[in-house]
Amino acid sequence: MVWNPGQLLFGGRYIIARKLGEGGIGITYLAKNERDELRVIKTLREEILNHSTWKPHQTKLKQDFRDEAIRLAVCRHPHIVQIENIFDEGNLPCMVMEYIAGEDLGSRLRRMGVLSEAEALLYIRQIGDALKVIHTKGLLHRDIKPRNIMLRAGKSEAVLIDFGIAREFIPNVIQRHTVYRTPGFAPPEQYELEAPRGEYIDVYALAATLYSLITGVIPRNADDRQCRNTPLETPKHFNPNISDTVNQAIMRGMDLQPNLRPQSVQEWLNLLDANLAEVLPTQVITLYSSPLIPSVVTSQKWQCVRTLRGHSSMVLAVAISSNGQLLASGSNDNTIKLWQLETGKPLRTLGRWFSGHSNIVHAVALSPDGQLLASGSWDETIKLWQVTTGKQIRTLTSHGNWINSVAFSPITSKPSVQEEETYVGEFPLFGKVTVGQGLILASGGADSTIKLWQVSTGIEISTFIGHSDSVWSVAFSPDGQFLASGSADSTIKLWHVNTGREIRTFTGHSFFVNSVAFSPDGQFLASGSADSTIKLWHVSTGQEIRTFTGHCDAVWSVAFSPNGNLLASGSWDKTIKIWQISTGSEICTLSGHSNYVRSVAFSPDGQSIVSGSDDDTIKIWRSYS
Repeated sequence: MVWNPGQLLFGGRYIIARKLGEGGIGITYLAKNERDELRVIKTLREEILNHSTWKPHQTKLKQDFRDEAIRLAVCRHPHIVQIENIFDEGNLPCMVMEYIAGEDLGSRLRRMGVLSEAEALLYIRQIGDALKVIHTKGLLHRDIKPRNIMLRAGKSEAVLIDFGIAREFIPNVIQRHTVYRTPGFAPPEQYELEAPRGEYIDVYALAATLYSLITGVIPRNADDRQCRNTPLETPKHFNPNISDTVNQAIMRGMDLQPNLRPQSVQEWLNLLDANLAEVLPTQVITLYSSPLIPSVVTSQKWQCVRTLRGHSSMVLAVAISSNGQLLASGSNDNTIKLWQLETGKPLRTLGRWFSGHSNIVHAVALSPDGQLLASGSWDETIKLWQVTTGKQIRTLTSHGNWINSVAFSPITSKPSVQEEETYVGEFPLFGKVTVGQGLILASGGADSTIKLWQVSTGIEISTFIGHSDSVWSVAFSPDGQFLASGSADSTIKLWHVNTGREIRTFTGHSFFVNSVAFSPDGQFLASGSADSTIKLWHVSTGQEIRTFTGHCDAVWSVAFSPNGNLLASGSWDKTIKIWQISTGSEICTLSGHSNYVRSVAFSPDGQSIVSGSDDDTIKIWRSYS
C-alpha cells in the first residue's frame, strides 16, 4: 500500500504531500506537520512485510526500524538529520525527520565531476564532528558515503543521513553484525559476520568518501584489495593537485589493517590538519606605511566573565546596541532574546507564540538609536521589532528564500539622487553624496540578491543583482554610502548604495565568504571564509593587504574593534581569535565554547566581545591587562 497525497497520519498531525522514493525495504514520503512545516516520513514497505520470505521476520524488521529511529533521536548535532517523532500508523512503524532541502554529495559530485580540496574538507570535517557524537553514544554508522550526506540548499552545511544499518558497538570487542557494505566505502572487517568493532570502521568510510570527493573516483573495494592483493591507487594518482597532507591522511584512514588506521575520528581529522598551511596557501602583503595604519597593541588578555543560557538551540547571531547596554541574539529555536550586556540578565524574548518566525533566526541587527531590531530568518521573512515593548512592527518579504544577513544603515538617512559625484578611477570619494531622510535596512538572501528597504514604510527600495550564489553577509560602510556583500560564490562585492552600482569585486578566497565587516574609518574591509582564512582588503583600491591564518575550520564571523586596531573572528573550530590589524599577528585565542562559534561582536567601548555558538550559549569576554 502506498499513501496518497492528502492522507492524514497520526491522528491528523501529519498530511502526506507526495512519495519521495523507496529502497529495498523502506519507503519515504514528503509531508507537512501541524505548523505547515515540511517533514520526511519514513516507514516500511508493506509488500515486503507481507512477502513470504520476510513474513517470518516481520516482528524483527519492525523492531529494527524502531531501533534505528531511537538511535538517531539520541544523536543531536547540527550535522545529523534530526528526528521529530516516532509513531505507528496501523501496523507500520514510522519515523518523522527534518526535511533537508538540497542535494546529496553523490549528486553534487556527479554534477561537478570533482570537488575542490577546500570544499571537500569542509564537509568531511562537519561529518567527522557528527560522527564523534554518534560514537560517544556507542553507535557506528557503518554506511558513510557521498549519497548519505545531504547538503542544505544554498548552504555550506553537510548533514549525515540514513542510519538504517547503524549498530551498537563495544570498542575492540568481537561482535556479530549483519553483513552489509557499500563496495569502495566499507572496510574489510565489515565483510565479516563476526569481527572486532571500533570507530576505525567509520574512519575508513569517511576517508574513502574524501577520496571520492576529490578524485571523482570510487576507491577500489576492500575485498579486491585484500583477497586479490590489488593495491589502492593514491588519490594523487587521479588528481595531482591534492596536497600531500590530505593524500597521506586518506591512505592512513583506508589501511586494510584496523590497528594501523587512526583509532578515532578525531585522530584521523588531526592528520588532515597536520600541515594546514599546505592546504590553504597564503600571501602576506606588507601594510602601507601611512597614517591610516592602526597602532600596535602590545599587550592584551581576555577572559570569559559570563555564559548566557536561555536559548534551547544553536545561537546563530549576536548584536550589541550602540550605547553598549543591550545584547540581542537569534537562534535555531526560532526566537530572538534581549539581554542586559553588563549583567547578562535576560530582558525579553521576541517571537514567542504566534508572532514570531517559523524557522531559524539567522541574523539580527539593532538600529543606530537602539529602538528597533531587525531579524532575518530561514522562514524567508525579515521582521522589525520595537525593542522597548517587544512588539512586532512589520514583516518584510520578497526574497522568496532564506534570509542570511541584515544590517541597518549607520546614519538615519537615505541617499537621494546625486547632483554631483566625484570619482577617483572607478571609486567615488567618501562624503560626496547628498542625503534625504530615512533609515535603510539591507538584507542578503539565499536568492543571491541584496535588497534595500525603507524602514519607516517597509517599502523595498532596490535590489542589487550580481552574485551567483547565496549572499551570506552584508555590511554598510561607516558613512552609509557603500555596502559590502560576501557570498557563497567566494567573492565580496562593493556596491554604491544610492545607485545600486557594483563598484568592484574582491576575489581571493577559495570558498564561501561568510562574513564581511568595514573598519571604523571605512578604509579597510575584512572577510571571513569557509576556506578557514580571514582577508584584509583596501577598500579604495581593492588590493588584498594580507591573509590571517590560524583557524582550522570555517571562519563564520569577523568584527573590528571600535578603534580599528583589532579584529575578532569566530570559527567552526570552536574558538574566537583576536588579531592585530597592523601586523597580522594573532594576539590570543579564546576557548570555551563546545561547538561552532557562529557570531562575534565588539562592545562600543572595545572592552567586551560577545560570541554565539552552536552549543546553545552566548559568552561574554572582557579584556584585562
